[in-house]
Amino acid sequence: MNLSVLARRFPLFVAAVSCFAFCASTFGEATDLESLAKGLSGVLQRAQVQTVVIGDFPGIGDGVSLQGAFLADRLWFAVLQQEKGFRTLNRGALHRQLYAHELSNTSFEQAQVEAARGLGAQVLIAGRIERRANDLNLAITAVDVSTGRDISQWIWVVPRTPSLDTLALQPIQARGPVYVLQQDGVSSPDCAYCPFPKYSEAARKNKIEGTLVVEAMIDPSGRATKVWEVRGLPDGLTQQAVDAVRQWHFKSAHDADGRAVSVMVPVDVTFRLM
Repeated sequence: MNLSVLARRFPLFVAAVSCFAFCASTFGEATDLESLAKGLSGVLQRAQVQTVVIGDFPGIGDGVSLQGAFLADRLWFAVLQQEKGFRTLNRGALHRQLYAHELSNTSFEQAQVEAARGLGAQVLIAGRIERRANDLNLAITAVDVSTGRDISQWIWVVPRTPSLDTLALQPIQARGPVYVLQQDGVSSPDCAYCPFPKYSEAARKNKIEGTLVVEAMIDPSGRATKVWEVRGLPDGLTQQAVDAVRQWHFKSAHDADGRAVSVMVPVDVTFRLM
């Protein structure tokens, strides 16, 4: 089984911008993540888009919380599974540009478009979270960064959970207290002691293999204090991975001044039958 923090696994890729024509703006509904990723990927393929980046998702106000970053990471990895004819850029590269300076007179949406343009992305996948009684209603929009025009819109419905609600209370801001992938020059944590998670009996019997992704909040001591599923595997393997990552020890992430900090990052875990 291999482990890698995904900041390294998906390096920044900037393609030369070519001329392309988008189809008319479309609207779709997708209550599940797989349908949303397939729908977005189909629009990008038909439009012959070469490069796309997924931004963070603010709430009704203009600020972004760790909830918005986590949900954007979930969509990122779902779209990566549907890539065909286009490249999905590293979200960490977007964070480096987006959060490098305090937003002043520029709205968060405009700042993301400008950051995406700076990366060479042709399309930004943006979103906005509406909190409802039992779920989160996310308005997802594909934006042409050269014109700012919306080319496709979708609705993604995510059930609310206590852990998701807790993430909504923690805004992304300069100087932490919790950083996201590559924000403000913060390094990615490395595994110091990461033993393999155990195979479940059902997964072994059914010969399930593959790579799943979890999101881990790693504190300054290098311990994963919280772990969430991003993209799972069946037959109990996701829970096996979550339980294992909670016990792992990481080399701490550090800010530009060399101080150990808390960071929320995606981590992948690969299961292979020997």
